[in-house]
Amino acid sequence: MTYEPPLPSSTSTTLVLTPATNEEKVASWNLNSSIWRGALSHDAYLAREVHLGSQALTRNSGITYWVLVDSSEDTTNKPRTILASCETLRKRALVARKGREVEEVISHGVGSVFCRDEFRGKGYAGRMMEELGKNLDEWQQQSGRKTEFTVLYSDIGKRFYTKRGWRPFPSSHIALPPKSDSHAQHDSSGLNDLPETTPLYAQDLGELCAADENQMKKRIARFAPEDPGVRVALIPDANTMLWHHAREEYVARVTLDRKPEVKGAIVKSKEGHRVWCIWTRNFGMKEEENTLHVLRLVIEGEDEFSGVDSAAMDSISKRKDFNREHVLATATVLRAAQLEAAKWGMHDVMIWNPLPTVVVAAREVFPDTKIVDRDEESITSLRWHGLDEDKEDRIEWVGNEKFGWC
Repeated sequence: MTYEPPLPSSTSTTLVLTPATNEEKVASWNLNSSIWRGALSHDAYLAREVHLGSQALTRNSGITYWVLVDSSEDTTNKPRTILASCETLRKRALVARKGREVEEVISHGVGSVFCRDEFRGKGYAGRMMEELGKNLDEWQQQSGRKTEFTVLYSDIGKRFYTKRGWRPFPSSHIALPPKSDSHAQHDSSGLNDLPETTPLYAQDLGELCAADENQMKKRIARFAPEDPGVRVALIPDANTMLWHHAREEYVARVTLDRKPEVKGAIVKSKEGHRVWCIWTRNFGMKEEENTLHVLRLVIEGEDEFSGVDSAAMDSISKRKDFNREHVLATATVLRAAQLEAAKWGMHDVMIWNPLPTVVVAAREVFPDTKIVDRDEESITSLRWHGLDEDKEDRIEWVGNEKFGWC
């Protein structure tokens, strides 16, 4: 598809951001395939996008495909030219304010922001994001309700999206190396008496995610006097996890002719005292791009902790008052993740915005664990659409982990 010159100005009043037609959706995939298909062929990438758009999370308008187009373009003998494109996924979320009941709301995650090479530098992507922010103010809300917040995950640093209203939040991670069974048996960390883990499968996630959601609703409502006045969280529900797993299963089947059955690990105890993590595998073009991502790590009975930078987290994690039972159980599920990573040829295990207990546990299984603050890739960012009286810089994002990515 070519555009007859001259191209429109990015400030033109004739530019509109609109849901894509089916043809424009496929055209967008054809344009961005070379950037995001990874180890897949072009045709396999197109099929994967269709597959991901048919999951429980994305069915029934759960995903919206957007295109920036010029409404004045003559399309008599050709389709509209796509100047830029993106997607939004509808997400269940929570908002808690001091002195009020926790509300379940509809949020949106922005992904697949794309502008083709020949149109870059002309302001189209920026114009698209400005229009998207306005469109999302009430998108898919009921009874005229306004959207409270939306999120995105920037791979181009912090400046571009901050300028368009999505403020960067703490984006740190820790990474652990894979560990084979033979290495685990000769471990030098002294952790040979860890509690037993049980693998998690797809059918186990519904009950655990429901328990996690209930626990999160209780935790997010507990405010201390010094806490910010508003807390938000994306809900780590089963449909979200299954969307991530549909992605990994498709790529594994097409590229390796294997299906990843194990979705996580749990240290069982009585309800309210369990520790578990749910993971997914990312397959890159090269082995060093293969990562086992922990989507969500749950320590029942321990408060959530919003993200902080590496210096603050290092200081917190050096305290001596951690629950030793929690630390050992967390170390156990992290060890299980290392073993699974080795089985699948993953380069590392990555945990986003880890809780202090998770950092302490990680250093039990890998003493050289370092907290990394990301500055360019996967910058977790949030736009506040809600009441002006709720100051954006006083909003706390709870449970800001990999499961929210889209």
